Amino acid sequence: MKRTISLIIASVMVVAFAVPSFASETIEKFKGGVKDVATSPLEVRDHVKAETDGAKFMPFALAGGLLKGGFYMAKKIVTGSLGIVTSPLELVRK
Repeated sequence: MKRTISLIIASVMVVAFAVPSFASETIEKFKGGVKDVATSPLEVRDHVKAETDGAKFMPFALAGGLLKGGFYMAKKIVTGSLGIVTSPLELVRK
């Protein structure tokens, strides 16, 4: 399991550094979609922290932050997935 995770992280790093050398709209759109999907769980953390920082009643703030963060995470996953799926359409259009 650890070996698989290491392999995935290494391949993502290689792609992240190799993509700018190809710098076309298709690659940029694909890279943006992958980045959105990969960083989407961070939305939950950010919104929970923002809601609980100045809260008077912590359970409501925690629940609100989880709901808000979950919504924004799902939104980011959907837009990232659309970017990944529609990136080859840029090649067809040319």
